[in-house]
Amino acid sequence: MIPEEIYKILRKQRYQIYNHIGVKLCGWVRKKMLENKNCYKSQFYGIETHRCIQCTPSVIWCQQNCIFCWRVLPIDINIDINKIKEPKWEEPEVVYEKILELHRRIIMGYGGVIDRVGEKKFKEALEPKHVAISLSGEPTLYPYLDELIKIFHKKGFTTFVVSNGILTKVIEKIEPTQLYISLDAYDLESYRRICRGKEEYWESILNTLDILKEKKRTCIRTTLVRGYNDDILKFVDLYERANVHFIELKSYMHVGYSQKRLSKENMLQHEEILKLAKILEENSSYKLIDDNEDSRVALLQNENRKINPKIFE
Repeated sequence: MIPEEIYKILRKQRYQIYNHIGVKLCGWVRKKMLENKNCYKSQFYGIETHRCIQCTPSVIWCQQNCIFCWRVLPIDINIDINKIKEPKWEEPEVVYEKILELHRRIIMGYGGVIDRVGEKKFKEALEPKHVAISLSGEPTLYPYLDELIKIFHKKGFTTFVVSNGILTKVIEKIEPTQLYISLDAYDLESYRRICRGKEEYWESILNTLDILKEKKRTCIRTTLVRGYNDDILKFVDLYERANVHFIELKSYMHVGYSQKRLSKENMLQHEEILKLAKILEENSSYKLIDDNEDSRVALLQNENRKINPKIFE
């Protein structure tokens, strides 16, 4: 199901895998456990970093081949994703249990350095409260995503789902705690160059933008790559069209397999991200409310749809 070459790479990158399910410890969870440093999502939204799971129900399946993606893409190792057999999708109850099982397997390793981590933090990490369905692949390809989200909510979790926006009908149906749409291109030409998807996918993404105004809590994330999409004014009409609650402007980071496609020069400095955020603020209904230098990210809020950015105070 998962080609052996990709499986070996994922395992080397410390993915825990079961069938089409993947779990990987976020680097920020590691920093929180060992250095007591929080991620930008903790800063922006109040998420407890060490109680967050990073996972995917569709570990290698995605319709795009984004040049900035740090994950290994089948195209990177000359594998045609269209020739990879679709998995036998597990029921959502199984996916939920496996995600927790794989995550706890990772966290248990910190029991060996309990003197550094602290018993309280260790116990809390074993009882996660938030799940980021955003690790790799496209989560909306999992046919029971709506049911999976509902199971997590029933069990007391909050959920973030990050989608490329192609499967509009699925996005219309799901209601995670916060829905992210990755919008990294501003027209068809830039979409082909940056996301390397089909023409009809771009039309689907535009359709998705039109339904976001009806969703409870939404965010557009734009990964900015120098020389590709760093003219923020080209995004203004799309941002206004989507009318989401928040926008995250984030620099491309030269890590993982993206290093084979881009260079360090394609990264923006944090001050450049802030400058673009100010330009957007001056030309749209979105206002800069926070930023994080370590992650080179800025958070803007829609003045016309104000909600509290903090899910947890």
